Parts: sequence; C-alpha cells; structure tokens
Amino acid sequence: MPQSIMIDNQNYLKAWMEYNPALKNELTIEGTNLVYKEEKIDISHFYLPEMLYNENFRKQITEYHDLTCEDLFQIIKLYVETEEMNEKEQRELQMLPKINNIEIRKDQEKEFLVITDSLNKKYRYDTTEPEKIINLYLDLKKKKGEVTLKELGRVIQNEKS
Repeated sequence: MPQSIMIDNQNYLKAWMEYNPALKNELTIEGTNLVYKEEKIDISHFYLPEMLYNENFRKQITEYHDLTCEDLFQIIKLYVETEEMNEKEQRELQMLPKINNIEIRKDQEKEFLVITDSLNKKYRYDTTEPEKIINLYLDLKKKKGEVTLKELGRVIQNEKS
C-alpha cells in the first residue's frame, strides 16, 4: 500500500509543480520523505490528494496562486502530523476497556450512574442529569459500536462547554 501511495503522491506533487514552477526548485522527494531545505517528513502513509478534500484549502489555493514551497511543505507537514496523532489516539482507544453497561441507582434519594466496563470494573458517576448521560452514551454507541470511558468523558465535557 505505501508504494501505491508514494506513486500517487509523486504524481500529485509533479502536478503541483507544473501548476506552480517555483516549487520545483525547493521541494523534492527522497525515498518516502518530502524534503524542503533541511527538513524532511515521511509521507508514505499519507495520501496527499486527500488535502483537496478540505474545502477551505481548495478555496485558498484557488484564490491565492502564490503558494510558496514553505507554505505547501508546512501544510503537508501539518496534515501528516495530524493524521499520525489521530492514528495514535485510535490505537490507544482500542486498548482501553469498553463500557458494557450504564445504570441509574439511588443513594438516599440521590441518583447516580454506575458504569461497568469490559474488565468488570464499576465506576460511580454523580450527576444531576443521569438520563442525559445515558442518552449521550447511547448516541455515541450507535455511531461507534463500542465506547470507552475516555470517549464518553469527552462527549460529556463537550456538552458542558
């Protein structure tokens, strides 16, 4: 797969260089690295044409034809690093226990949630809106299938913001 990605990436860069000849002087590909001056970034796992899926990026490059080598390199670097961070986060999430069950319980007339994970650990979550938290969990579970405590925590935090 990286071989076919690199072929497409080389063709993509070649097309960019034909569109903007100033890029030819400073951007090169060495192996799987995109090189600008002394800086290198491995692009073998990132499909450069995906950048065009970003509507803002497409709009900017059509409005401003003077995209410098450094601009393009930094944009690609940002895309590659963001992709790497997302992949790392996904691998980490795969390692975390998943939520198996959430139920509402009462403690002296005060409701709270008991969350059980796939390792059979139980967590107490005090909230004034237990039904809302359960609905957030069910929505997330519908989208993702399996949900970790970390993912549910993020959704809860986003709701509070």
